[in-house]
Amino acid sequence: MNDVNLRHLDQLLKHFEIHLSHSIGLGELEVALCTSKRNVSIVMRKLSEQGWIEWIPAVGRSNPSKLTIKKSLQQAITELLISELNKGSFKLVSRLVDLYGSTAVRALTLATEHLNQTNESSNAVLIASYPWVNTIDPIKTFRHAELHIAKSVYDVLLAQSPDGDLMPSLAHDWVMEDTRMTLWLRPGVYRHDGELLQVQDVVWSIRRLIEGNGPIKELWQCVERVDAVAPNCLVITLKYANKFFPYMLAMSNASIVCREQQSFGDKYSYHIGTGPFKIEHWCEDSIQLRAHKDYFSTRALLERVTLSHADADMQNMISFNCPSDQVEVQSISALFYLTYRERADSNISRDTWRQLADYIHQQKQLHDPINAVESLAFDPCKVRPMIANALSLTGKIVLAEPKWTIPYLIRNSQWLHNVIRSTGVELEVVIVSNISNRHLVSELADILLIEDVIETPVDYGTYEWLSVSTGLRFSFDRFKMDEHQAKIKRAISGESPSSELMEMERDLRLSYTYLPLFSGYEEMSRTQQVRGVQVRNTGYSDFYRLWVEQ
Repeated sequence: MNDVNLRHLDQLLKHFEIHLSHSIGLGELEVALCTSKRNVSIVMRKLSEQGWIEWIPAVGRSNPSKLTIKKSLQQAITELLISELNKGSFKLVSRLVDLYGSTAVRALTLATEHLNQTNESSNAVLIASYPWVNTIDPIKTFRHAELHIAKSVYDVLLAQSPDGDLMPSLAHDWVMEDTRMTLWLRPGVYRHDGELLQVQDVVWSIRRLIEGNGPIKELWQCVERVDAVAPNCLVITLKYANKFFPYMLAMSNASIVCREQQSFGDKYSYHIGTGPFKIEHWCEDSIQLRAHKDYFSTRALLERVTLSHADADMQNMISFNCPSDQVEVQSISALFYLTYRERADSNISRDTWRQLADYIHQQKQLHDPINAVESLAFDPCKVRPMIANALSLTGKIVLAEPKWTIPYLIRNSQWLHNVIRSTGVELEVVIVSNISNRHLVSELADILLIEDVIETPVDYGTYEWLSVSTGLRFSFDRFKMDEHQAKIKRAISGESPSSELMEMERDLRLSYTYLPLFSGYEEMSRTQQVRGVQVRNTGYSDFYRLWVEQ
């Protein structure tokens, strides 16, 4: 409706000079607004309510009305954009730029300047072009953008230092003895609803990890039971010894959630948490995070963070209007890789796939020699490739991949498409709408292109990746996955679990089940006023560390 009001204001401005008082008849307004006499009064009343015009209707048939236009088109657009940006919405922004061109672009500049000043005074920040978010439930997602928010809304029992060492979080102390782990909860931890966190909340959350049907279920099948043994103490009993189990309690997917939920309409809801931020508003266009005032640990420096799901056009437009933006690049512990699934209806033979995989392995070193890797441990490629002629292969391969939202992943995906097509192989690309449910394309695609975060330390990261990685869940059917999980169980029960797990990863490479491509890195744009941007090697940057320079 707002863009309709703008159109009517634009029509008036083409007929009547701004800031002057005009005596006009109803017929003149009918012509100017290209509408019927019946609608003229409705249109003028709405423009008056917006504060864009002053209109005094005529009293009597022969008397004229009085009209004064108070706002220019640019001023009116600026007002609307400020309102939209405050809500984290960019849908109307794109439409206005299409309709009014440079006038709307200038208005966008003024609106963002106003928003920056407002955010500085209210200690808030808007993060534009944040990827779309369906859920922040830790047990239901592997998507980086969703876990990033979950990490700010929820806490884990144990945290990790930058070096991968375990540290206290919701649990202030713990003891691991064979198959029994005892944890003591930190007292005085308040939930987002103002209630104290109870040991029963933690027990319920961990049982949910074991019983839930999310992408990490396999990892938690080593747990036999969870019991509250005191008001501040719980015991987790394992089915077999697992030296990596304490690290599982530090992964974002193991964040502690409470039974109670908060809903935002019919579509969005989340379980109450204890983290540095709580969700204040959630709609299709954006998510607003508000600082948790009773947070037990390092309190967020910002009062509010708005994550807006702007489209690519708006991302470019915002960048154009922020010439002072800085781009920071930092390596993260993430692996960009391919996995292969042999299927009955495939139009490419296993031998052709092996030849294609060898060629991709060679070409990746020419494409990005710095980030091309040999294995899950991020070993650099050992043999420097020679430039060779393209292969001549036949067949058709179906590649499944998510909708990429990070620029370097988009570039690498396009590079891979070009390499495959250069061999003569026909390529069909299937977009996976929800990569956490990779089974939706398991029978439709031959290969899956994906990026997974590899947790630290590397031996635990290998264990977790082998257990629940997106790529291997795509590659293996139920029978093969059961065999694979049995191998993992034997490996962690052996005398040297780390080396045995590394050997399993090596066998997967040699059998062409998976092909490592590149290590990950993060590109982050920020305005000069935003401080505290820190990207950890996992790829997660902590929202609670952000602050705005006055």
